[in-house]
Formats: sequence, C-alpha cells, structure tokens
Amino acid sequence: MSLSCPRCYSQHLTTNDYGRNTGMALGSAAGAVGSAAAAFGGARTGAILGLLAGPAGSFLGGVAGALCGALLGGAAGGTAGASIGEKVDDSLLDNYECQACGYRFGKRHLS
Repeated sequence: MSLSCPRCYSQHLTTNDYGRNTGMALGSAAGAVGSAAAAFGGARTGAILGLLAGPAGSFLGGVAGALCGALLGGAAGGTAGASIGEKVDDSLLDNYECQACGYRFGKRHLS
C-alpha cells in the first residue's frame, strides 16, 4: 500500500525525518562520549601491544585503540538514536509533506 496525501490524494510525498536525524546525532554524540572508558581501555591495550614495535608503536597503538573505541561507540549510539527517532517520526511528528499541495501530516492522520 502506497501512502497518499489525505487532503489532495497525491502520491508525491517527501519525508522530513527530523526525529530520525536528531536521534542519530544525539545518539552518536552520546555513544562517543559514553565509550570514553572503552576508548581509554583500547588505548591502553593498543599501547601495550604497540610496545613490541618500540615507543612509536606504543603511541600509534594507543591512538588507534582510542579511535576505534570512540568510533564503535558513536556508531552504536547513532544506530540506536536513529531507531528511536524513527518511532518519534511515525508516532508524534508530521513527518510527511505533500509535494502537490504542501500539506504536512503524520501516519497517525492516516488511520
């Protein structure tokens, strides 16, 4: 079943995705900050393993471990935030906009 505008019945619709985009941004930031402990743990592990290559290897291993921890936390937080934001778009916000008449509506208006 394709969606159509409840006012003019056009099927030329776009989505705004404000909740999804906001959730993704906030989730990514929270995930990156929240993974600071994991990043420091990764840095410590990387530094220890990098000692096999000398002081430069220890430094580079620590930096690589910290970056990997922060990136993984940010990605996980962004995914979770986007999922929650989609639920907000579907249930609370007027996420759809008709390109023909400009009417904005949400899924709750369709039932």
